[in-house]
Amino acid sequence: MASKVINIINVPSDIGSIYAGKSRAPAAFQSKGLQKKLREAGHHVKEFSALSDASAGWVASTREPNGARNEVRTVEACKLVSDRIATILAYGISPAFQIILAGECLYCPAILSAYWRSLNGTSKRVGIIYVDADCDLHTPTEPNSSGNIAGMTLTHLTLRDGALDSMKTFCRQDGTGVVDNSNIVLFGLNINSEANKRDHLGYLFDNNFRVVTSQSVQRAPVESAQAALRWLEERVDYIVVHLDVDVIDPGQFPLCNVSNWTGLGFEETMAAVKVFLKSKKSLALSIAEVNPDHDPGLEMTGRLVDEIVDGLSSSK
Repeated sequence: MASKVINIINVPSDIGSIYAGKSRAPAAFQSKGLQKKLREAGHHVKEFSALSDASAGWVASTREPNGARNEVRTVEACKLVSDRIATILAYGISPAFQIILAGECLYCPAILSAYWRSLNGTSKRVGIIYVDADCDLHTPTEPNSSGNIAGMTLTHLTLRDGALDSMKTFCRQDGTGVVDNSNIVLFGLNINSEANKRDHLGYLFDNNFRVVTSQSVQRAPVESAQAALRWLEERVDYIVVHLDVDVIDPGQFPLCNVSNWTGLGFEETMAAVKVFLKSKKSLALSIAEVNPDHDPGLEMTGRLVDEIVDGLSSSK
């Protein structure tokens, strides 16, 4: 087993959430021994905080003035997260591995922008495996949109039409989005979910995005993960793995904040994630949507911790 330097970056955040509770995720991971078990596996673990416990708590919000709830506070929190990661990466984009315990997927543009910033002046490219039940392509003014910025994550990763101007700061050096169709795989997408609107799916299809559905993952988790990984490895130098636990069917594993009936099991999900973590190009794991309020005994959180430790302790 290869020992790693692992930086755990805590982002205790409920901002942008429909329900409160995810801000307690970093403490829940610690309670179930994430840091301790990583050290026992031979890794050197450092810990950082990107936000204070009070800076990104849940508050009620209207959609004024631009159609997004809590826009100002969310963007401020994203800037803090991006700056913290950029400061850590200033010591070198590798060999340290980052575990980012973020409440919401809305931090993905901030995370990716920090990596692109660290690559300025080079020809290197970073990509993301977006393990999520949703494609998150809502826009602030879209009819029937909730106004929650988490539902706009891919809109802000790509900076497609309709993205908030305030989120355009999270970009590549040339001002384009941190993601396009050449450096992302949407893995575990639930095409039967009403949250994934037909025009959102049409956008992915029309723009040639790489998509692996939750049904495909359930049928062949390792094989589908290997194919997705090969595709992305051919196109980028570094990979961030994003795991939103709403990809796991809540009938088996109701840890997520908002249920999404994907039909995808916990074991199958983690078998796929472990494939991604074994890649020599993988340098970060972002985990979102963990709500300890749905896990009173933290049994599910403990299972997730064990799988993460196992995935990071396998030789690359």
